[in-house]
Amino acid sequence: MSRQIQLRRGTATEHESFIGAVGEITMDTTNQTLRVHDGETPGGVALARADTVPEDGQLPENYDFVVASQAPTAENNYTWYRRYQSGWVEQGGNSKAIDITLPIEMADTKYHIQLTGTCVTANNNVYLCGYRDVKTTGFSAQCNVVNSSNNTANANTSPKNWIVYGFCAQ
Repeated sequence: MSRQIQLRRGTATEHESFIGAVGEITMDTTNQTLRVHDGETPGGVALARADTVPEDGQLPENYDFVVASQAPTAENNYTWYRRYQSGWVEQGGNSKAIDITLPIEMADTKYHIQLTGTCVTANNNVYLCGYRDVKTTGFSAQCNVVNSSNNTANANTSPKNWIVYGFCAQ
């Protein structure tokens, strides 16, 4: 059976005063468009629909679209990104390294990081990940395995999945 995904939604009027979380996507039910939020901008940024792009290719000021992207391959250390016309970027990867280098430099260190570990253990260990030393070009990943005896072990060489989003350096 397929799964259904439902986004938060509202009218264009409701969106104008709504400030969504960083990276949140909502649906504008009046204009039948999606909006991407940055945690600061009321209404977010409306994404373009193919049927609303003018013949001359000039989009309204508040529309955003992907201008560059990269798919994960062995040659780029399994990193990916999507950079939007507005400067918004979503990027991620999978790495065993402690120091993560971003494919695209961020505008500042106030970007959002999601970091998860992938650890399979035979004795019900829990894999905890955190980050430190955040720079515009990357960050350091700290991972530990916590077992049922509350003993910790270094797991920094285990694979980590990471996603970063925010505005890139122009």
